[in-house]
Amino acid sequence: MTDRNNTPIAEKGVVEQVRKISGSVWDMTIHSPAIAGASRAGQFVHVRVSDGFNPFLRRPLSVGPCRGDYLRLIFVVKGVGTRLLAGKHPGDIIDMIGPLGNPFPAPETDQYPILVAGGIGMVPLLLMDNQFVNSIDHDFLLGMRSSAHQTVDDVEIKRLKIVIASDDGSIGYHGTVIDLLENRLTELKRRKIVVYGCGPVPMLQSLKEVCVSRSIPAYISLEVSMGCGVGACQSCAVPRADGDGYYLVCRDGPAFRASAVDLNAGGRS
Repeated sequence: MTDRNNTPIAEKGVVEQVRKISGSVWDMTIHSPAIAGASRAGQFVHVRVSDGFNPFLRRPLSVGPCRGDYLRLIFVVKGVGTRLLAGKHPGDIIDMIGPLGNPFPAPETDQYPILVAGGIGMVPLLLMDNQFVNSIDHDFLLGMRSSAHQTVDDVEIKRLKIVIASDDGSIGYHGTVIDLLENRLTELKRRKIVVYGCGPVPMLQSLKEVCVSRSIPAYISLEVSMGCGVGACQSCAVPRADGDGYYLVCRDGPAFRASAVDLNAGGRS
């Protein structure tokens, strides 16, 4: 576990830009000086998507890249809440609370980080890449179903040197992001590695197995359904790997040491 490193902030941000990346994936840039300045990779914000009571609950979204006074939220439209969010326009007010949860720990000075993302799970890892600010050499691997399901555009892929894998081979390597990870670990076998991952639970389970088999430390960020976002409702419980009860993703995570959680017990990312 990592320790919460700041106090949540309630802030009314202003939408700067909203754009569709592909399919149902949207990218929103928000002027939010306080939250942008305090956020760390792996944390999230709780977003109020309407001025009324429908939907009643806020939506938890991973904090994406932060630059200066601006942060980005990249999300998939799945229901009423995210559909309302995608319908916002420049100048609209976004009521947010954050950053919430525990972030990824920073790599040690002698560790070589490999960022491993699946689909929309690349959002917190984009912020981690952002925070390296070219000072830490690292790899960024991203898996997706196909080119029609891109969660980041070609310009950003090229700028950040993201290595892509797709299930159907329509973009990048034909295979899974775990295939890419195993290939890279073999190439870097003389380096001291640390792996950071976020994506679908089956991908994270495979990542955990690969890293455990090679005695490589790995950290994962879990994205689950939440109610309150602060640990009161306990709707985001995930089993501990040691069998001693549950963690609450909003309070104890979202970033965990991969070996600490039982990913075989179900749940969704």
